[in-house]
Amino acid sequence: MSGDPAIMICAGATKAGTSSLYRYLLDHPDVYARSIKEIHYFDTVDFDTYQYQLKTLARRRADLERQLAAAEADLDVWKSLNIQRQIADVAAVMSMLERGEDGVEEYLAYLLEGLDERKVACDITPGYALLSEERLRRMAQMAPDVRFVFLMRDPVGRLWSHVRMQAIHQLQPGEQISDKAHRIMNRVVKQGLETQITSRGDYVAIAEKLKRAVPEDKLLVGFTEDLLTGEGLKTLCAFLGIAEKPVKKELRAHQGVKLQLSDKQRREAAEFLAPQYAYVEKTFGQLPSRWQANMARI
Repeated sequence: MSGDPAIMICAGATKAGTSSLYRYLLDHPDVYARSIKEIHYFDTVDFDTYQYQLKTLARRRADLERQLAAAEADLDVWKSLNIQRQIADVAAVMSMLERGEDGVEEYLAYLLEGLDERKVACDITPGYALLSEERLRRMAQMAPDVRFVFLMRDPVGRLWSHVRMQAIHQLQPGEQISDKAHRIMNRVVKQGLETQITSRGDYVAIAEKLKRAVPEDKLLVGFTEDLLTGEGLKTLCAFLGIAEKPVKKELRAHQGVKLQLSDKQRREAAEFLAPQYAYVEKTFGQLPSRWQANMARI
C-alpha cells in the first residue's frame, strides 16, 4: 500500500450485505467511516436527482435536530455530541451536492477529514452500480489510491429481499405486505417490469463494467456468502491493506421483513436469473452452496 490513504468505494449490490460490511468497517481501527453510509454523490450528479437527495437530507437533518434537543434536555452529553457529528455530516454532504459536478474535491475532503492515522476511508453506496463506465473510470482516477468492492449475493435471495423492501415502500392502505411482495415478484419475473430492481442485481452488466473501468488490482468482486465470513474478511482486509479483524459470528445481509417465497416462485425466479448464475460461475468460479441450491432449480 502506498503512503496515500486508500479510498474504498463499495458499489453494491443492493440488498447484498453492504450494511453489514459498513458496520464491520465502522468498527475497524484502520478504517474511517462517516456516519452516513451511502453518500450518493456521484449518482446524484449523474442522474440529476439533486432535488430528491437534498429533500431527503433536509428531512434527516430536521429529525436529528429534534433528537439533539431531546438529548440536550436530558443532559446526555455523549448522545448530544454524537448527534451533532451526524448533523455536521449531513450538512457536508448537502454542501457537496449543491456544488454539483464541481463538488468532487469537497467529496474527497469529506471522506478524508478526520482520517488521522487510519489507512482507509470509505463510501458504501450501492447506487453507484448503475453509474456509467466513464464515471466509474473517473472515480477510479480521482485520488492516488481508489479501490472498489462489489458484493454479489445469491441472485434469487437478493431479488426477493429487494422485492420485499419495495413492497414496504409501495404499500397502500388496505394492502397486505405479503400479497404486495408476491405481486411485485410476478411483475419482475413474468412481465419484465420493475427494472429498477433487476438492474441493481444485473451482475453480468455491473461486474463487466467495473472490470473495464477499474484496474484489476484495485477491484475486489466477491460473494456475499463468502466475503462476510471469517475467511472472506481476511481477503477483504488484505485487499484494503488493513489488519485482520476477526468476527465472532458471520456477518449477515440485512434480512428485512420475513416473508416466504413459494417453491413455484423460487423456481421461476431461478429460471429468470439463469444468465446471472451462468455468468458468475463461468467468471468467478465455484458458487457458494446457497447459489447452487437455487441454481439446481433451473
